[in-house]
Amino acid sequence: MIEIKPFTDKNMKLTKSEKKLMSYIEEHQNEVIYDTITDLSNRSGIGNATIVRFCKKMGYKGYTEFKVGLAHESASHTPSDVFSGPIEDEDSTEVIANKFYNVNLEALNATMHNLDYESIKQAAISIKNTKRIHFTGIGHSGMTAQETKYKFMRIGFHSDVYMDEHTMLMMASIMDRGDLVFAISHSGNTKEVVKMLEVAKENEATTICVTGNKQSDISKHTDFIIHYSSAESLFQTGAVSTKIAQLFVIDLIYTEVARLSVGDAVEKKIKTTQILKSST
Repeated sequence: MIEIKPFTDKNMKLTKSEKKLMSYIEEHQNEVIYDTITDLSNRSGIGNATIVRFCKKMGYKGYTEFKVGLAHESASHTPSDVFSGPIEDEDSTEVIANKFYNVNLEALNATMHNLDYESIKQAAISIKNTKRIHFTGIGHSGMTAQETKYKFMRIGFHSDVYMDEHTMLMMASIMDRGDLVFAISHSGNTKEVVKMLEVAKENEATTICVTGNKQSDISKHTDFIIHYSSAESLFQTGAVSTKIAQLFVIDLIYTEVARLSVGDAVEKKIKTTQILKSST
């Protein structure tokens, strides 16, 4: 039985759906700790709202806190879960390096296998024709968004990056059809990013998202969704394999944009490179 946090009410009653959810979690506990709420909903057949309500009845603020509690109770959870691969105590540095290499290679191979080239092409065309690109992300994805902003600035695009909720929402509220939001979210369910895209779409801005979860909340507000593959667990946030997969698809989009405006892009890249060199 799930006994993560003691109930404040021992006679608390669960609905039929909540009982079904509890049974599913008990049978798949080691899988659930790595699932997004969308994953759990799809696997269990229980709606997101019911899952959140169940977590609160269990004494948690929400699904993420519930997963952390569940992970602490998982018999199979070991300190090695925080690493980007199945690391064992007896592994040498060379063995660990090979395991990391294989994890990263698997992420790239899986990403290549699932790429939607038409979406990449159409996203690139939209970027080429936009007046301003607004990059956004939270946490590690925010750092990737910042790097991406500089890539596009170097070839002449007017770009901004937003990594806090207030700025994201303020800017989204004043966008129009000449603006483009380029969001990066591994889970695809980051509420701040989802809300920004929702508001931007209401104002007729174009929206693009690079994500590790194609069937996510963010897809409801995205014109072009570019999916990469990386098996990042709850304890591996910011894994190198995720970063590599993100940057791989971003580089594809960037290269396609540069090809569409090759003369102008090269000229701007030369100018920005020269001015930076002259300032050192």
